[in-house]
Amino acid sequence: MVGKFNELGVASDYDPSYGLRQDEFIVQLRGTQGIKKYREMRENDPIIGAILVAMDMMIRNVTWRTEGGSEQAREFVEDMLYNMEGATWEEFISDVLSFLPYGFSLFEIVMKRKADGTITLKKLAPRAQWTVEKFNVDPKGNILGVWQIAAQRNVYLPYQKLLHFRTTAINNEPSGRSVLRSAFTAWRAQNEIKYFEGVGIERELNGLPIVSVPSEYLSSNATDSQKAFINQLKRIARDVKRNEQGYIILPSDRYTDEDGKLSNAKMVEFDLIASKGTRDIDTGKVILRYQQEIARSVMADFIMLGASDRGSFALSKSKADLFLKALEGYLGVIAGVLNRRLLPRMWAVNGFDEADMPKMVPGRVAPTDLEELGQFIQRITLSGADLFPDEGLEKHLRDVAGLPEGDPNRPRPNAEALSGEVTEE
Repeated sequence: MVGKFNELGVASDYDPSYGLRQDEFIVQLRGTQGIKKYREMRENDPIIGAILVAMDMMIRNVTWRTEGGSEQAREFVEDMLYNMEGATWEEFISDVLSFLPYGFSLFEIVMKRKADGTITLKKLAPRAQWTVEKFNVDPKGNILGVWQIAAQRNVYLPYQKLLHFRTTAINNEPSGRSVLRSAFTAWRAQNEIKYFEGVGIERELNGLPIVSVPSEYLSSNATDSQKAFINQLKRIARDVKRNEQGYIILPSDRYTDEDGKLSNAKMVEFDLIASKGTRDIDTGKVILRYQQEIARSVMADFIMLGASDRGSFALSKSKADLFLKALEGYLGVIAGVLNRRLLPRMWAVNGFDEADMPKMVPGRVAPTDLEELGQFIQRITLSGADLFPDEGLEKHLRDVAGLPEGDPNRPRPNAEALSGEVTEE
């Protein structure tokens, strides 16, 4: 009889050990070629580039804090993370965010021993996604390690040595899912339109090359020299562009008539004919539509407001708020990996008390509307709630408003008046 605590099923019928995203039905996005395609989208497309830069700048500038544990434990964590060799904490967060276009990001945990004997981080070394060949996964879907190919050699990285960030863990897929995945078809379509738009403009300005040659040059019995001449004419016709192909040299031989005299018909002629198309296709609108689809796929379509005559301030604000909420969700993913994998590992190697382990907490991405907050506090106060004095609430409000910390020794007239009232009672 099968034990009731045994795991029988599997997450999916896809084995990640065969390579990255081999179950992807768009062939171009399978394996490492998918990583390269996302890299092309990230670096070449202006809309995608702008969205990713906005995400990076907003998230990397968030203030992190340590909560819980003793003061000594919090100081250990802050010293460990903010004094690593090489990259700063902000640069590390920026490297982590490469999981947005690629679906995942990996960092090797490199430790060092300090003079006092404690073990801390030397660095969290990033491992480029395009060097990852495949994940090593057991039959139950547990990730055991990563095979990396770089500089003509294979490296196996055990999973306990890694920090593994991913956008989603659906079916425990180790390579996650790129935020650009849903934008791929729109990106591919707009690129095709841009290409044909460029060809159309070029042909409209230059004309379509037409070359006339004797029929014997095109026959199957043409000599090698005739074939070579035809190939040369093909290159000339293909490359003819104003300011690039500055001249064309053609033979001036003419056909002879029935009497053997030279006629006015040249044996080889070259001409440019203008386009006779009459349809006015506004490719700009088509490309704009695809750009809006790309932005919408990552909830950043508010950046396209103003590109057309549609949209309102209220709509843009609601869309921007949704985008910022999504960024805070990704911040939660980063914090989760740090608190569930990095800090417990550092506590274990040092033999620290787990009960004294703090956690990393990110601040907010979305700015607080101080006017709305002030109105809320005013309504709460008018309802009879005693909000002040409250050092914790005051500190939070100062942080939200970007105000300096208050002096704990300053006179507190409100507190003294309140304490006087309580004494009289």
